[in-house]
Amino acid sequence: MQSSSLDKKLQGFQLIAQEKLQAILCSIPGKKDLIIEPNLIKPLEHICAASWLKLKGIQRIFKLDSQNAITRSSDQVQLYMIRSDLETFNRIIDQIKLIRSTEAHSSLSDDTSFKYYHIICVPSCFGYFVQLLEHEGLYGVVGLHRFSWDFIHLDEGLLSMEVPNVFSSAFMRSDCSLIPTISHSLRVLEILCGRPEFILTYGVHSENILNMLNNLGPVPKKSNDTNDSDFSAMLIIDRDKDFASPLLTPAIYSGLLLEVFNNNAGMLELDLNKNKILQQKLSIFSIQTKRDNEKPSNKAEQKNAAKPSSIRLSGMHDEIYLENRYKHFAAASSQIRQQAKSISMELQKLNNMKLDEMHDYVNRKLPKITEMKTKLMRHLNASEKVIEMLGCNYRRVQTLEEDILNNVSRKKILGDIDELLTTDGHKYNTLRLLCLLHICAGITSDELSQFIRNFCNYFGLQYLVVFQNLAQVGLIPMPGEDHTNVLSTPLNKKATKLLSNIPLNIPKFQQTPFQANANRLKLMVSTAGAEEMDNVSMGSSSSISTTASSTGNVSACPSYVFNRLYIPLVAQLCSFLLKSANMDDFVTKISMIEQIQINGQSLKSYGQAVKQGNAKDLQLKNRNIFVYMVGGVTYSEIAACNLISKLTESQVIIASDCILSGSELIAAAFS
Repeated sequence: MQSSSLDKKLQGFQLIAQEKLQAILCSIPGKKDLIIEPNLIKPLEHICAASWLKLKGIQRIFKLDSQNAITRSSDQVQLYMIRSDLETFNRIIDQIKLIRSTEAHSSLSDDTSFKYYHIICVPSCFGYFVQLLEHEGLYGVVGLHRFSWDFIHLDEGLLSMEVPNVFSSAFMRSDCSLIPTISHSLRVLEILCGRPEFILTYGVHSENILNMLNNLGPVPKKSNDTNDSDFSAMLIIDRDKDFASPLLTPAIYSGLLLEVFNNNAGMLELDLNKNKILQQKLSIFSIQTKRDNEKPSNKAEQKNAAKPSSIRLSGMHDEIYLENRYKHFAAASSQIRQQAKSISMELQKLNNMKLDEMHDYVNRKLPKITEMKTKLMRHLNASEKVIEMLGCNYRRVQTLEEDILNNVSRKKILGDIDELLTTDGHKYNTLRLLCLLHICAGITSDELSQFIRNFCNYFGLQYLVVFQNLAQVGLIPMPGEDHTNVLSTPLNKKATKLLSNIPLNIPKFQQTPFQANANRLKLMVSTAGAEEMDNVSMGSSSSISTTASSTGNVSACPSYVFNRLYIPLVAQLCSFLLKSANMDDFVTKISMIEQIQINGQSLKSYGQAVKQGNAKDLQLKNRNIFVYMVGGVTYSEIAACNLISKLTESQVIIASDCILSGSELIAAAFS
């Protein structure tokens, strides 16, 4: 695959990260053992290989074991690499204290002027880490280092910081300690690509990030600098400004893969006997199927079953994923099946070949075909597992989500959510539907209390705190209070209750604030032409039958990522920005969003400054836009922005602290 020149430039973050890590490793003398937290291994593989680490003085590499400490020899330096997490840091301190007590009893020489223990914190080294070392008597004994790889280039037009706890810390706990890390990484981006002329922010954290960038001063200029940035504009958006996008069930291939399988730094863990859906359901619903209970017949199959395979979510490394990543799941799974059949037919040609033809075929074509077959089988297994895990409820959930978006039959919606909780027993996805209902239409305190009671009866009273965490970010009302989006006078409450019992064929004219804003921004897609769409079956017995439009209809609107129900806000903002002739046109399109700022100014004041000649008009020198989502981004949003870039003949680069799914957004409240 041919990457664009800008995309190749962004791959330079790997070299920058290597220089940072090399500076840390070379500053520590002696023979070093690296003890790394397991969930950091995959991101680190994007930065360097084990052979590179050995060239920098690393003798051995171990996985961090929270239960057992790794002893060291007298001449070895132990180097820990962990996430910036207090609980993990405390475990490391306990292990170091245990090792030091063992060394004292064994009379190992310990030079007090030399530090035999070092901790590399990713991505930040907080001040309370130093205070904890002082409290434990290890200050001056343990060296602390900060290492941030800034952005990891996961795929074409996709960057990730791989810091999965930004949403839970910054949004739910109001802990902004990770926000400066984002601003520093964006600063590196500005040094690498130049500072865009227009920086749009939407949200409190986004504004703080821009303020930090401004406080860092102007970007250092190079000798051959032409003052032209590779990006004409940058959008920084808070996750809480568009909760509907992660809460809705995706309809694209990459999005549904993330709903079922775990993802770590662009590596999908393809464990067919253990996945998110099985882990998040009540044990009574997680009974293994007959296929799972069947034992492998031979040693080769047992070996393959013991080592789960993985899929690299990168079009640069997997051509099957490249072709299907942003396609509707129905079209993608169908194409994968067809490719698998064609590969099988290609291999059957060996039976009819002569000896000399077979020799040439085996040497030249067979290795490539075998590699392609392996990739196809992984994708085929993954798609079949998605159908098995989601197929029984997929269409029902899609219909329910459509009713929620359109605020149709409130009583029926609540009944369906309660029935899914009873019959499916999914810890996150049922709660996810309730949060979507509150975002779109609002729920009353009585409705919330009833759901909390049922949820805790199924999963346990220890999860009461989860609802408090979700209320902190506005995903549900505060327990005990009534914060519905509908009018809350006693008369209107009674009217709303009566309206909820009205049959579906009678139109309702009341709009919630969410619907009003979504309609102004044209995020809600009319279903008037739904009858003309094709129904594509995605399985035989247990199938996900989705409403998949033809190729022409799918490519016309980014709402295809949600079965033509909703356009992600970030994609619509990019579309407005790229299609606007001037600043006045752009301000007119988004004037209903008062909190959006341009270069630190409100829309109104910046528009007036342009008219007075005190600010630049919206004239994009190039068609490149950089988007950063604070709190995580979904593959649905990435696919929608990718379509916008194709329709407008531009390039939209998406970056965030992590790639998440809707269930992972809800799971943040459980941590």
